[in-house]
Amino acid sequence: MPRTKFLIFLIAATFLFIFGKAPDYAQAAESPSDVSIAVLSFEVNADADSQYLKGSLPTLIADRLSEVGFKVAPHDRVSQIIDKQGYEYLDISAAKEVALLSNSGYSIYGSFNKVGDEISLDVRLVEAFGLKPVVPLFVSRKGLINLLPAVDELVSKIKMELLSQDKIADIKVEGNKVLDKDVILMRTGLKKGDIFTPEKINADLKNIYALGYFDNVRVAVKDVRGGKEIIFKVDEKPRIQAISVQGADAIDKDDIIAAVNTKKGAVLNPKVLQDDLNTLREMYRKEGYYNAKITYDVEGTGAQARLTLKIDEGKKLYIESIKIEGAKQVDPDEVKDQLALTERGWLSWFTKTGVLKEELLDRDAAAIMAFYGNRGFVDAKVGQPDVDIKEDGIYVTFRVSEGIRYRFGKISFKGDMIVKQEKLREIIDADDMAADGEYLDRSILRDDMKKLSDYYTNYGYAYAEANIQFNKHVDEKTVDVTFVLTKKQKVHIRRVLIEGNDKTRNNVILRELRLADGDLFSGEKLRRSIVRLNKLDFFSEVDIEPVPTGDPSEMDLKVKVKDKNTGMISGGIGYSTYDQVFVSARITEHNLFGRGWDLGLNGGWSSRNISYALTFFNPKINDGKWGGGAQTYWRSEDFTDYEKQTIGGTIMASYPVGEYTDFFTNYRLDNYYISDVDDDAASTIKDDEGYRWSSVVTAGFKRDTTNKAYNPSTGTLNKITVEMGGGPLAGDDDFVKYTLESNYFTPVFWELVFHWRGEMGFIHDNFGDGDIPVYERFYLGGINDVRGYSSRKISPRDPDSGDRIGGNKEAFMNFELLFPINEEYGVVGVGFFDIGNTWDDGQNFFYDTKQDDGDALLLGMYKSIGAGIRWFSPMGPIRIEYGYALDELKDSGRHKVEFSMGQFF
Repeated sequence: MPRTKFLIFLIAATFLFIFGKAPDYAQAAESPSDVSIAVLSFEVNADADSQYLKGSLPTLIADRLSEVGFKVAPHDRVSQIIDKQGYEYLDISAAKEVALLSNSGYSIYGSFNKVGDEISLDVRLVEAFGLKPVVPLFVSRKGLINLLPAVDELVSKIKMELLSQDKIADIKVEGNKVLDKDVILMRTGLKKGDIFTPEKINADLKNIYALGYFDNVRVAVKDVRGGKEIIFKVDEKPRIQAISVQGADAIDKDDIIAAVNTKKGAVLNPKVLQDDLNTLREMYRKEGYYNAKITYDVEGTGAQARLTLKIDEGKKLYIESIKIEGAKQVDPDEVKDQLALTERGWLSWFTKTGVLKEELLDRDAAAIMAFYGNRGFVDAKVGQPDVDIKEDGIYVTFRVSEGIRYRFGKISFKGDMIVKQEKLREIIDADDMAADGEYLDRSILRDDMKKLSDYYTNYGYAYAEANIQFNKHVDEKTVDVTFVLTKKQKVHIRRVLIEGNDKTRNNVILRELRLADGDLFSGEKLRRSIVRLNKLDFFSEVDIEPVPTGDPSEMDLKVKVKDKNTGMISGGIGYSTYDQVFVSARITEHNLFGRGWDLGLNGGWSSRNISYALTFFNPKINDGKWGGGAQTYWRSEDFTDYEKQTIGGTIMASYPVGEYTDFFTNYRLDNYYISDVDDDAASTIKDDEGYRWSSVVTAGFKRDTTNKAYNPSTGTLNKITVEMGGGPLAGDDDFVKYTLESNYFTPVFWELVFHWRGEMGFIHDNFGDGDIPVYERFYLGGINDVRGYSSRKISPRDPDSGDRIGGNKEAFMNFELLFPINEEYGVVGVGFFDIGNTWDDGQNFFYDTKQDDGDALLLGMYKSIGAGIRWFSPMGPIRIEYGYALDELKDSGRHKVEFSMGQFF
């Protein structure tokens, strides 16, 4: 250093040594007030916005050191010394000088660094005379906002270095055999490098003991190099060798052992065991054993013990009474019908009804509140249910304050009107109820709010809201209802995004959507898009999520799908009452190459029929509206009076004529051979013997508003078909056939779905007086129309031979109630009532055609009832149904169990 600086330093040090009372630099201080520190300037390595810290950071550190009790050299004095000495940069030598010249025992200097979001303080703690080594200190934090916590951590580290407190050099655990050391240490707040304090050690000892795994816990402290070594010495409780259960009858012993956290091989823990007893008591409460007493016993000494759970179940208690106190204006029994909890019945031991499930109490209180709210009791209140457990049973009381019962008053609208109020009134139900003087029903109002907001979304107001304002008239006991409508911003679709389709191509998905880029948002079109995607049956999951874009006038639509396997190779063997034993095989792909194409090859073999078919269909040619395909087939069919072999092909086309309606048409050309005609067969059958050609064109319309492709619960499916054979199309079969089929689905109650199916048909000759082929005429009976009767037995007979020759008219109806048995596997139960008949030329529809003596046919149709099971199996839809014929039919039994595999509605 320059000579002048050296002389100043030497004079100052000598003066302090001879005349001053210099601090004891070599020994650690006992309190912060014994230590003086000089805070030097800091280098700031950061952007221009952080350069202000050059002046403020030393002041901040000095203030924090002062707050914890250190003597800090005045900042002005330190700055004067640094300026006077003229240091080009600060180093350890300069730090010592400044400490001596400011009469401080220590000095600190360093740098502040900021890289991205990361800030750090890199500091050196320097003792004035160099009797102690320089101590590097480092602190880092995330974000400049955490500068103050970083300074506080730095001060804490300085304090630890300078005070005369021992550090913890090591922490050990001794005596543990089963419990892991880390589990024990997790209950302590100690770590190596912490300051040793007896108070904290004592607190951690108590925490370890509180684990419950030890009979005794002691602590030993040793002086070692670098500080104190802490040793926790534990005496473990015995290890559980076996667990047994005594007295359990209502709950299986294995279930009890599985429910407790205390396990074989674990260390006995009374705290955990007490929690286990509470768990078992709760299990018994749920089963109705509210007075069950559960204790435990431990046998054995030393390291091994046997645990016995002792159970005194007591008497099972049922709900003997549920009271609705305060129900005056409504029947209390009606209120009780809303509850999930029920009173004890004579079959409760078997049905498990009448058991108190405490988690249902709040649910039932809410159900009572909803019941009253839906019946005009606007101010009704339901108190906390009171449960009284007695020796003979359980008594539950719900206390109700009904208040005034209000009817609907005036219904009005305000806010953002996009149509006239008359149109809005057509949407809601509340105004009709008001006109009829009905009691106010909150559930109707909730539905009406949803209908109104959904209606607004159809006009682009994606975030429209409908709220309600009440105005009560106590004297008239009416409530005026005002629907407050807020349309908010009109929203357009910015982009349609597709994700999750690993196989299906984007265009196959996009062509089913009813919303595209740039379209005005529509809630109805969004819901319809989801239905159409689901009906493809290409995906196991379909969801369309509106995504905000930051612009309130735009949104993205994220179409999320999950492809499922659409190809199938299957085979089966089964039994049908018509075909007897049959074998089938099928190879199908409903989404060929991810393009939505349908390709299928199938075959079937039975004692009556053999068939093969190859089918291809593209529902959207070049993503346009036309669909097209073809089918080729070969069949051999054994009828009662003859055999028929057919080879042919069909060309198919379709075109949508509306959102729900499709036009379809096809042309088929068959070459078939009629052989093995019985000698006593009807003349119409004999006339068709030999080789023949059938040239038939078919056209029709199909309208489908159902909500699902399989097992729909709502909507209709209607189809009208006209087939024309012969005439200008040539061929040997001359006929025109008309059929009208209709299906209707609707939910009724619980999870029941009502399904009605009806069909009517009529056939006549084409441009002449030729005979209609018997196999084109109408036959009923069997699993696909009127169940309970033998297949194709409901038919007019030839007056001479008695053979069934089919009718030129048909009509039948199926009335079904469908209910889920197992939703996961698609198993559905069905109960049905069928009615139908066929009529010959010259007979009118509904003419009585009874073939045996007995009562006349109702509406001239045969009737049946029955039940069955339907399963959407991997091999296709399977039906097993039993039908009982209510009317007698010649050559047909009245009890039929039928089986089929194939598509059905």
